Amino acid sequence: MNSYINFLESHLGEIEYGWNKDAEDNILPFHIVKYKRGPFSGTVTYSTLGLSKQKLISPTSKKEIRQELILVTYSNFGDKNIPGILQQVGLQAINNKVAYLRGDVIGPYGKMFQDFCLEALYSSIPVYFPETFQIFEVDGDLPIIQTWLFPITFNEAKFIKENGWDEFENRLVDLDPDLVDFKRQSIIR
Repeated sequence: MNSYINFLESHLGEIEYGWNKDAEDNILPFHIVKYKRGPFSGTVTYSTLGLSKQKLISPTSKKEIRQELILVTYSNFGDKNIPGILQQVGLQAINNKVAYLRGDVIGPYGKMFQDFCLEALYSSIPVYFPETFQIFEVDGDLPIIQTWLFPITFNEAKFIKENGWDEFENRLVDLDPDLVDFKRQSIIR
């Protein structure tokens, strides 16, 4: 795990601090950690750490997958609900034994952050990071996939379910919204 932590810190900066318990003080089967930086200036990254010890199953190919979940926001946003969100999503993956794939929508479950209209998470490849960050190769074991989760609105979640994730990602390319800004407006009206 040390070489994996070195890999993460080489892309995300040093780990600042983390959480290993949920809101009820139960010990989690993985940690949530906050790194000093994100993919560009003024951002920070959070991730699960240890989720990849669980081999999850792809719902489409039925192959085993090891993955960690990442979430990026602006430094001035604060931790808010981010650790709890990553804890819930990670525990859901473990309980269901199912990996999150590109294009998956988690939710909507109502507002994730007070005063903001984001209600679901979208699972994607970490396109804001260098390509070398996407996969960590492990000798003698499955690679660890970095899965980027970013919050989306109810209308965006509905659009993806009705039109497919590839059409949603085409809209993202065309409109280029700031997916790190949790105050952003929906790209789907």
